[in-house]
Amino acid sequence: MAAPARTVLVTTSRMPFAVDEIRMLGEAGDVVVASDTFGATPGSHSRGAAHHITTRAPTQEPDGFVDDVVAAVERFDVDVVLPMFEEVFYLAAHRDRLEGRLFAPDLPTLARVHDKVSFAELCRGLGLPVAEAVTAASDAELAEALGRWDHWFARAAFGRGGLDILTNTGPLAGDGDAADVHPTPEDPWLVQEFLDGVDRCSWSVVRDGKVVLHSTYEHPLQIDDRGGIVFASVDAPETLEAAQRIAGELGWDGQISFDFLRTDDGVHHMVECNPRPTAGCTVATADELHEALFGPVPDEPVVVPAGRRAAIKVAVLRDMVLHLRRAGADLRATRGAQGVYGQAHDHLPLLYTVLSLQHVRHYRKALGLDKASREDLVAAQFFDVLWDGTPIG
Repeated sequence: MAAPARTVLVTTSRMPFAVDEIRMLGEAGDVVVASDTFGATPGSHSRGAAHHITTRAPTQEPDGFVDDVVAAVERFDVDVVLPMFEEVFYLAAHRDRLEGRLFAPDLPTLARVHDKVSFAELCRGLGLPVAEAVTAASDAELAEALGRWDHWFARAAFGRGGLDILTNTGPLAGDGDAADVHPTPEDPWLVQEFLDGVDRCSWSVVRDGKVVLHSTYEHPLQIDDRGGIVFASVDAPETLEAAQRIAGELGWDGQISFDFLRTDDGVHHMVECNPRPTAGCTVATADELHEALFGPVPDEPVVVPAGRRAAIKVAVLRDMVLHLRRAGADLRATRGAQGVYGQAHDHLPLLYTVLSLQHVRHYRKALGLDKASREDLVAAQFFDVLWDGTPIG
């Protein structure tokens, strides 16, 4: 018997996985209220959204953002709040105001897995494989750490979206300058030996510490080597085991995602945790998502089978235009993939991916930038919905 329909508030509806969850929940019969910090956001214009609202930005106006969400919960009689990005931290800090409606853990639990340093410590304590790493909290420590290995990879503890990284190996080698990075105890960097392997990711819906829906995927195509734009589900029981071990240890209740590096020996090394949904939801079905969120907890998790594909096709087209020589490979990567932003009978999100480019200008204006960067498109997705570990009042 299908779980009854609910009224759901989905925040940060610009994200591709937010578009997909909004569409799926609407298809399943749920009443979806979509929200974001600007009006021309793709998910808010999906047919899956019955209503959409604009809120203040959580990063710049955290109290105002929470006030706006609480008002929306009251106005639409919302049953569940589903955060899609790092606004989850600001909502978790005020979870008492949402009276049990927030589908996410408390702030200390979220922060523990969000910080790459404490996440690595958690994984080691649970016996999960993690690359050897050094934490740098000063310029001197960073310089010493970078000299430890011939091939290295460094990341800010609170960096996301393929930003705030340094490496001397691979396609991103030389993109950043270590002289521009100044770690502190409050904002440390993690430096580790560069490992060769295949990037894999997972996404799970977890209820009371138990994984109920899980997918593992690879991204055959990336945007500027920083984030996937084609997603292909694969069979990897190792990721389910890791997700369940962490979820059980933390008593997790919410959506959670992990990045792994699978080396040639088959080991899935833990890389980082995103305490929210990621593109793994795009290879699930509407019924799978609805039942995972609102149905009875199954004895065994539902695992998305290998072979499903989804793609951000407008980003694929961009890649083909910018890199004509790999247009054929791009087309092959998208073969059989359903669109994330544009699907039959739901074309407006695709249109609004273009209209939402105005947000890049908002980003550049807010940061006072006077020179374009290849990172602008990615950074603009995040700048007003990020959390950098700063205490939230």
